[in-house]
This record gives sequence, structure tokens and C-alpha cells, in this order.
Amino acid sequence: MDAAGSNTGQAEVKEAMASWLKAVHMRDADAIIEHYTADVVAYDAVLRLQFEGKQAYRDHWKACFDMCGGPMVFEPGKMDMQVSGDLASVHGLIRCGGSDESGEVHSSWMRMTSSYRKIDGNWLIAHEHFSAPFDMLSWKALFDLDPDNPDKIKAIPSGMSSITPHLVCANAAEAIDFYKRAFGAIEMSRLEGPDGKIAHAYLHIGNSAIFLFDENPQWGAQGPLALKGTPVSLHLYVENADEAAKKAVAAGAKQIMEVQDMFWGDRYGLLEDPYGHRWSVATHIQDLSPEQIKKASETMFAQGGCGSEAQQGA
Repeated sequence: MDAAGSNTGQAEVKEAMASWLKAVHMRDADAIIEHYTADVVAYDAVLRLQFEGKQAYRDHWKACFDMCGGPMVFEPGKMDMQVSGDLASVHGLIRCGGSDESGEVHSSWMRMTSSYRKIDGNWLIAHEHFSAPFDMLSWKALFDLDPDNPDKIKAIPSGMSSITPHLVCANAAEAIDFYKRAFGAIEMSRLEGPDGKIAHAYLHIGNSAIFLFDENPQWGAQGPLALKGTPVSLHLYVENADEAAKKAVAAGAKQIMEVQDMFWGDRYGLLEDPYGHRWSVATHIQDLSPEQIKKASETMFAQGGCGSEAQQGA
């Protein structure tokens, strides 16, 4: 293609992309989907791995709008465009997001690739791909990266979530060993004080972080055994709750409630570790609507319930 033809093609693709962005900002799923081919294949960063066809992708856009109550944020950064004949490719970074119910805007930079085909004079997207890099410790997407400041210190460090349990244990070193055997914990770090006791330890169980340290009455830090109980349980989702419970019991945990099918759609059991902390282990086995859960709970309570311990997971 000569330079003039290339410039014309690029101008047309830019116009098609601007029209697509306008439809996104208008939150108009029907207008958005008219920018795609009938056999579009799309990979988005949320909800599903792959979408095939206009209807499936339209439903996805509608679901995204339902999750974001306010105006959408779709702001392309520098985009690279290649046009050859009736094919075009656009890739670069785009800031995506939306507003929650309170009006607060949440957005992040993502990678975007769109492949266009010219059909009957119209440039339509045949393939689209949105993605974000992920943290290999937590297996969570990194939505806080900034292309203008790649070395920016992260307010939430890699591997961490918004909420992290911080456990007090009567013997933190033994507890770490137990959590490794019972739940497959990975020790990330530990810091010992002058007395040899653990002042801080950092573990990973699955994709979640846990902190723990030795109890110290002088600091007002006592574990559940010293307090003779705990009002808190840690909820652990696993692939197989039955096997996870057996493994934990073999490592030294006490079974408080046998693993069983529960009315909210989980297979669920309750354990207590040797340091007094309670753990519920669960595997999700059935997707239920709020109405189905309510009906099932009413049936269960009418039959006398399944024990007060079980209700901690409801």
C-alpha cells in the first residue's frame, strides 16, 4: 500500500476507534457491538477467558456496565497502528475503569490489542484483547502500574491484599511449621527479636498473605489459648474441602464440624488449630441465587438447623 493509501486507511481506523470510544462512554452496549464483526473473538481481563460472537460480547459489555454504576473511563494512551489492505492492527495502553455506587472512580492501565477487518467499507473489530500483568505471589492482576512512573513504590506491596490476617500464636515457630504441613503455607520471611521469639513472620497460603508473631503479654498481645477462645475464624477456600480438612487434622488440627454440603452452595467444615485459631475450609460446589439461598436456609432452620458452629460460614 502506498503512503497515501496507508494514511487514508489509518484515518478511517482512527475514526472507527473514536466512534467505538464514544459508544463506550455512552454506556451503549448495542452501539458498541456494531463496531465488531459477527464472528468476533475477544479476550478480556474480567469475567471470562474468551468471548465468541457479537451476542456473547454484547452481554459481557452489559455486565461490565452493571458493575460500574457511573461514567466509564476509557482513555487510550499512545497507540501503534498498522494498516495493510483491508486489515489493520492497533495496540497500546489504555486506561480503563468506571465509577462505583458512591461515585468514586476506579481505573487502571491495561494492555489493548484490536484487529480490524474492512467489510463493505466499514472497519470492524474481528479480534480484541485486554490484559494486565499479574503478581506471581498472589496470582492477582497488577492494576496499579503507571506507564509514566514504572518505578513508583506500590502503596499495596506485591503479594498483599487489602486485608491481611495478623495472628498471635503461643509458639509462632511451631505454628509456622504447622501451617506449612496443614495448609501448604509458604514462608516468605521471619524476623526474630533479641529473645529469639518471632516478632514478625509473613506466610502465603494459596493466593493470600498471613502475618503472625509470638504472643507477648507485655505488649497486650495474647493468643486464643490464653484468652480461652476466639470470636474470629479464617475462611479458606480450597479445591477439595474434605481432603484439606483431613490433611489439617493429620497435622494436628481439631475437627469442630465435619465437612458437609451447606445451603449456600459450599461444602464446608470447621477446624481449630493447635494455637486456638479457627479455620473454616470450603469448596464451592453450586452457584445459587439469593432467593435460592434464602429458601434453602428457611428449610434448614425449619428442620432444626445444622448446628450453631456451621452458621459462622453463612
